Amino acid sequence: MKIRFTSSKYKTLRASHRLRGAVTCQALVDQGYDAKILTDWNEIDSDTLVIFLKLSQVDQIQEAKRRGARTIYDLCDNKFDEQPEYAPCCMAADLVTVNSIQMGASVKEHTGRDSIVMPDPFERPKLAPAFAPAEDVKLLWFGSQASFKFLPIVEVWQRLEDEIKNYQYTMVSAKTERLLSKMTLRQAKGSVVGINFDRIDMQTWTWELQGQLLQDCDIVLMPVQTDNPRTDTKSANRVIDSLISGRFVITTPLASYEEFAPYTWQGDYIEGIKWARANPDQVIDRITKGQQYVEQNYSARVLSKQLIDEVEKQLNSKGI
Repeated sequence: MKIRFTSSKYKTLRASHRLRGAVTCQALVDQGYDAKILTDWNEIDSDTLVIFLKLSQVDQIQEAKRRGARTIYDLCDNKFDEQPEYAPCCMAADLVTVNSIQMGASVKEHTGRDSIVMPDPFERPKLAPAFAPAEDVKLLWFGSQASFKFLPIVEVWQRLEDEIKNYQYTMVSAKTERLLSKMTLRQAKGSVVGINFDRIDMQTWTWELQGQLLQDCDIVLMPVQTDNPRTDTKSANRVIDSLISGRFVITTPLASYEEFAPYTWQGDYIEGIKWARANPDQVIDRITKGQQYVEQNYSARVLSKQLIDEVEKQLNSKGI
């Protein structure tokens, strides 16, 4: 069986395409599967399994099926109200895969279809656990531009300045200069107060820069607003990559984060920073155990093999 990954706008800069496309594909190749990113539609025939990633369109799925291929639609964003292709693609594909149990529940609600859950794998190299902050604790946030919608950013900046004082907060994403300019203007006009922009460093994301900053930081600080229906369907990829990079994570208890609670701090982030500074040995212990858990359960090799085994089982049961 040939396994091909595709999308109408495939880009490895997009986390979903990188983790659920390139990284997963390479893991399958390493295990002896004939897997690759699709570049030639003439390859698609009845011996092909095509995995359609984010931004795929229903006509692509229909064309693959017309050529005799078996099809999977992979969904990892709870945007049924924004993306008109989501429901039709779910209905057109032979199987649907999702990044979390909660995303599967959303698919069921909107389409009536069941899903196979394949969490995001880690993609960063394993680094030694480290936590030895200087006078200023070095904090890091990273995420997509859309992730800013789920970050209580003004409150976080204000509380860090008021309650921590000695910190540097580096934030990496797309178009960060626009957000920084907007927030600086808001404070200048008096609509927000109490933000120390000298302690905030906003940089434009690249995969390499994120890796460098993970090596350099003390804590990955990523509080999440939980009052948005898209929040609870997120995968734990940022927690996973931070732990494998040897860094302590302070975040909010989302459903997909709960299994990592023994290895992270999930609660009030100011209390978490203070606890970490007062308990460095326990921080290292949590990171170390978290890395072991991530390696055992979230490698691309483990997840990709589980996925293909389950896909073959379900396709056979359906007689496809």
